[in-house]
Amino acid sequence: MQITIEANDHGVSRLLTRIQNRTKSAKPAMSIIGSIVRASVVRNFEKEGRPQKWRRHSKKTIALRGVGAKILRDQGFAGGLLGSINYKAFNDRVIIGTNKNYAATHQFGDEKKRIPARPFLMVQDEDWPEIRAALNEYIMKGAAK
Repeated sequence: MQITIEANDHGVSRLLTRIQNRTKSAKPAMSIIGSIVRASVVRNFEKEGRPQKWRRHSKKTIALRGVGAKILRDQGFAGGLLGSINYKAFNDRVIIGTNKNYAATHQFGDEKKRIPARPFLMVQDEDWPEIRAALNEYIMKGAAK
């Protein structure tokens, strides 16, 4: 599953242009962005939705999984949806996604199956300053973390 998010943050866009002009390759910068956004997606799971909390489990799901079951985190990093989140950096973009065929159902919901949308694959507003700071550090020091 892949969702396209454009860097509508002008500071990030300017920094990426500077990196590309200086180094002729923005792939290391894209890797920095991928790492930050992947960590943010993991926090989305930990908080069970950001900025808005996901809808709780249905009574049927609670009966199957138990009262304390975590939403979309049954397997943690051991092969479930959370553990499948990855990124691949290119010179002009970074792709952040999952290879799980059921990911879109959870991201967007499925009215027929009564599964509510629980968007997990998203860049949070709070990520942009962190991305800008990391890119500035890359420009100044010339190396990714």
